[in-house]
Amino acid sequence: MNWLLVAALALSTQGARQADSLMVAARRAAAQWMAHDFAGLVGGGEAVMVHLPGAEPSSPLRPAQAAELLRAFAEGTHELDLIVLVVRNVDPDRAYVEAQRAFQVKGTDVRRSQTLYFGFRRVDKSYRLVEIRALP
Repeated sequence: MNWLLVAALALSTQGARQADSLMVAARRAAAQWMAHDFAGLVGGGEAVMVHLPGAEPSSPLRPAQAAELLRAFAEGTHELDLIVLVVRNVDPDRAYVEAQRAFQVKGTDVRRSQTLYFGFRRVDKSYRLVEIRALP
C-alpha cells in the first residue's frame, strides 16, 4: 500500500516541477516583452510563429525575423504592465500562457490593453517559445 502512496507522490511532484518550470518560462517571457527584449524572447533557437492583429499568421520564422517583426509591432508603444493570467499545460509536450498587456502609444495618455498568448514546447526539462499571438 505504501508503494502506491510513493508512486502518487512522485507523479504529483513531477507535475509540480513541470508547472514551476512553465511558470518560470511565463515570467521570463513577460519580463522580456515588458523590456521589448524580443531577441531574448524568441532566441531559443527554434522557429517561432507570430500572429499579430491585422495580419495573416506567419509561417514559422527564424528567431531574428520574429524578433524584428515583434520590434516593429511594439515600436512606438510604452509598456505599462503585463499580467500573466493563465499558465496551462495542453499535453506533456505543449503549454500556453495567457497574459494581459497594458500599454500606451507614445505621445498619448490613452491606456490600451491587449491579450497575448505565448505557446511553448517542452524540451527536456524546460520550455521553449514557439508561438506568439496578440489579440486586439
